[in-house]
Amino acid sequence: MIFLDTWIWMEFLGKTVETEKAQGVIQSIGKKIISTAVLTELRYHCTKNFGAENTESIIHLIESDENILIVPLTKEIAKLASDLRLKYYDKKTRDLSFIDVINLATAILTGCNKFYTGDKGFEGISEIRIENIRKKQSGKKTKRYKEQEDRG
Repeated sequence: MIFLDTWIWMEFLGKTVETEKAQGVIQSIGKKIISTAVLTELRYHCTKNFGAENTESIIHLIESDENILIVPLTKEIAKLASDLRLKYYDKKTRDLSFIDVINLATAILTGCNKFYTGDKGFEGISEIRIENIRKKQSGKKTKRYKEQEDRG
């Protein structure tokens, strides 16, 4: 399974230089995970950029896709998100928002093996493999990631 951060959807919908990469990830075979926080960000940004009517169509398509699992915020996700923000947040070098760490915690706790984003703030995260579609090379595999990949 893979996690799709809000960046992936915005790159796809915004018709940017990374649209083809984002489309490839979204349309790839297999289960994809998003959090309810992704829906929150996506609804906000889409409404501002594409209007309310288009936004409802976009959200409906995502919610009706049987290959996309939407995971709500749980106590376990909230706790891990807090721990991740304490570990990684630095206002000057890594400005990870609470939504960023909720998404990260959701990906980790649902067993995703990759976290797709375009946000440079996720660089150096060791708990999961980060795939930044804005970079030529994907994130390196950490020891923990390799162990998770071997298990399944």
